[in-house]
Amino acid sequence: MRNILVDTGAIVALIRERDPAHERVVALFASLRGTDQLITTWPVVTECTFALERYRTAFFDWLFESRLEVAEFDLQAVRSMLEWMKGYRDRQIDFADATLVWLAGARNTDLILTTDYRDFRTYRLPNRRSFRLLLPEA
Repeated sequence: MRNILVDTGAIVALIRERDPAHERVVALFASLRGTDQLITTWPVVTECTFALERYRTAFFDWLFESRLEVAEFDLQAVRSMLEWMKGYRDRQIDFADATLVWLAGARNTDLILTTDYRDFRTYRLPNRRSFRLLLPEA
């Protein structure tokens, strides 16, 4: 089983058919193994509700029917996230991204489904490794 993190951009591209990455994301989701565990966080879900305002019903229908796990975290985890964010003072890092970096460490994975190539190529995991971005760039 592979733990695969899912970022906002990938979900938005999956739901919004006019998104430039839509076809690539649909193909990637179709290629995933049945044993792959897709995981995200509540801040990512929140970002999706804003980004998909006109598609909110479709998003929640997909969320309820998908095999996406929405991971929980506590205040100690938030402290870890904020500490990690301090290492990137020169960048505007959003909290949803920080939750995915923390989750990568908690679930021992470096696999992520994202359209945010620039940021996730820059971020380093707690073990200093880079993310492996599953969605090829256009």
